Amino acid sequence: MRYVLSVDPGKASGVVFISYDEETPKRVASAEVQPHEFANYIENFLQGWKKYENFVVVCERFTINAQTVRNSQAPYSLEQIGVLKHLCRSNGYDPESIIFQSPADAKAMFPNEALKKVGTWHVGGDGHANDAMRHALLRLVKTGWKPRVLLD
Repeated sequence: MRYVLSVDPGKASGVVFISYDEETPKRVASAEVQPHEFANYIENFLQGWKKYENFVVVCERFTINAQTVRNSQAPYSLEQIGVLKHLCRSNGYDPESIIFQSPADAKAMFPNEALKKVGTWHVGGDGHANDAMRHALLRLVKTGWKPRVLLD
């Protein structure tokens, strides 16, 4: 069994925790959390990460570019990544082991219809939990999962 904690950092952050048994990913939890909730929500999963046989943390890569400079919400993503790294460190999970992935890669591999077909669609919010889910599923694909429902 594999477990993935996935984060889409931002002013409202998507957080997803899934389990995977070589066949089908199962959503254990998914939420969109505000900055004041982020640390406690992440901490709930990181406190017990050692009890899982195969646990990884995945996060959307945030790159500062010209568009970012024009975006007034730019610091939120960087701040939440910093909080995530700190929580990993304080819970004994090496923050250098966090897997950062491109938002474009995740969206290309798992558009909305694919999330619905796989059965991992998060209802409600502004789509941040679904973005975190895309990253969790992309990680599974990169480690050998073949989403058969999408291949049919």
